[in-house]
Amino acid sequence: MMGRRLLPLMLAAVWLVGTLDIEASAAEHDKPPRVLRVAGIVLKWIRGDKEANYRRIEPLIREAAQHGAQLVVTTECFLDGYSAEDRTISDEAYRALGEPIPDGPYFKRLTGLARERRIYLVAGILEAEGKDRFNTAVFIGPDGGLLGKYHKQRMDEEIRQNSPGKLSTVHDTPFGKMGVLICADRRYPDVVRRFRENGAEFLICPSGGMFGSKKNDPIVRARSKENNLPIVFVHPAEFLVTNADGSIQMRTLVGDRLVIGKKQAGGPNDVNRIFYYDLPIRPGNLRQSDYGQTTTSRQSEIPDRRTSR
Repeated sequence: MMGRRLLPLMLAAVWLVGTLDIEASAAEHDKPPRVLRVAGIVLKWIRGDKEANYRRIEPLIREAAQHGAQLVVTTECFLDGYSAEDRTISDEAYRALGEPIPDGPYFKRLTGLARERRIYLVAGILEAEGKDRFNTAVFIGPDGGLLGKYHKQRMDEEIRQNSPGKLSTVHDTPFGKMGVLICADRRYPDVVRRFRENGAEFLICPSGGMFGSKKNDPIVRARSKENNLPIVFVHPAEFLVTNADGSIQMRTLVGDRLVIGKKQAGGPNDVNRIFYYDLPIRPGNLRQSDYGQTTTSRQSEIPDRRTSR
């Protein structure tokens, strides 16, 4: 008899718990999405000149922080100018361009800059680790600490100089779980899929190589759609944002070249731009309607420093 009396109470309790779970889930869904202001720095490479490349990008990083960027992203291998593609450089000279982490002088300058400006920074560098060289994206926090790093997995022509990475790592941030891939990685569905499987809520892609509506954009769009993830793509000649459904949210080409000569630094061919994009992040809810808040981009052209909103 006692069991019969308790049964309705137990069923009611189960129903109540289920209702509360549904309401809590709905409340989480209805929360305003977290917004991350990303700045992508589109900057031409100078092969093999770390000082020139750092000197050119530092004021742009400062400017991005001044205009509210929380996460600043460089191109692939901005520091050495992607010298892996330079067929005239000797193996010895190439290896000398590698930057030790965390003791390399330019890495320390990057961490100091992130700490000074209180920003998160994803920067592409050639990393020296013992005898190995890696095409690396470092992730630096606003306290100047190294929060993580990613090694490019798909090497293509780099394989004779650089070692491939093996992990599609995801980084926890106050804005959500971020995956960082590099350039050619975007062409391989299995590499990008592992970021999603590891919990990524958005992807950052420092890049070089192919760009534009015919060669590059369909690839990035496909990876977004397959994984239901937005991608922010930063390249020496293009800034691209794809929505989670694979549509293009924002795309601008900046010139028709990736590389300039040392003597061209500061001249009319040394064109760069800072692009700003406000990316809403909401865990477990990746509908296109939740993404796509485009903000104005700021242009900075050397030497006259013209700007546009």
